[in-house]
Formats: sequence, structure tokens, C-alpha cells
Amino acid sequence: MAKVKHYTLDEIVEDDFSLIAIHSSCEGYYLAFLLNSHCKSSFVQSKNSKVSKQQMDYPFESYEWIDPINGIEIRIISNKHLIFQDENQKGSSLFDLPKTKELYLVKDLKDVDYIIKIKTGIETQLLLDKMESIVQISYRYLIDQSQLNLDLIKT
Repeated sequence: MAKVKHYTLDEIVEDDFSLIAIHSSCEGYYLAFLLNSHCKSSFVQSKNSKVSKQQMDYPFESYEWIDPINGIEIRIISNKHLIFQDENQKGSSLFDLPKTKELYLVKDLKDVDYIIKIKTGIETQLLLDKMESIVQISYRYLIDQSQLNLDLIKT
């Protein structure tokens, strides 16, 4: 008689993280610098942002603060990216502009410039309070994840 094996599936732990939306007109590197100086963080450009423009499958600018000793894992991701489609064509007029296409990481938040993903290591409200002193951030708030389609951010 053949032996029957029974497998029990343990509880699957879902990825638990918080998201902060940031409205700011500054560049990503400057936002990372401001957060490093005001919030005592250590954001650096992530490896997928250092790839050349021709090879880039992931066009969104991102910075990360990963400290395994203290259990910190936080990322800053730009929510918008512009693609210039007719960049190589020479226009016959002074006012010929190349066609652009906007890409959004989270389409539900088209007016948000940057998203901070806090996985572990710091309290969300503490970071929000520290960001209040940064003049270049015009608006910041905690995102309600239940109303968003977050397929791209979970990776």
C-alpha cells in the first residue's frame, strides 16, 4: 500500500509596510540629501537607478536606506517619469517641442512626486513629524493602501 503524505500550509505572512506621499518640486537626489540632513537618515541611490538610460527597465528614480544591523529598510521612489518620444527629430520651427509621455508608478496618485516605502525600522509618524521642518516639501501624508493598486511597489 502506498504511503500518503499530508502537507500543512503555515500562515503566509504578507508584506507589511507603510507609504508616505510627498509633494515636492525638488530633484530626487536633493530630496534624499534633505532627508539625510533633517531626519538623520542615510539614503543612497539604489543600484537599479545607476543603470544607463538605454538599459533601464525600471525608469523611476529611487533611493534606499538599508541598515540590517538596526533593522531599517526604507525606500524613496519617484512617482513620475517623462519619456521624450521625438527627441532625435530636428524641428523646422523654434517652437517645435518633442512629444512626451508620462509614466506613473502608482496611477491612483498622479499628483504625488515621491513615495516613501517604510518596511521596517522607523515609526511612520516620527518620520512625518521630522519632515515637517523641510521647506522644500510642500505636502506629505500617509497613504491609505486599501484604496490603491500596489502591484509595482510590493517588489
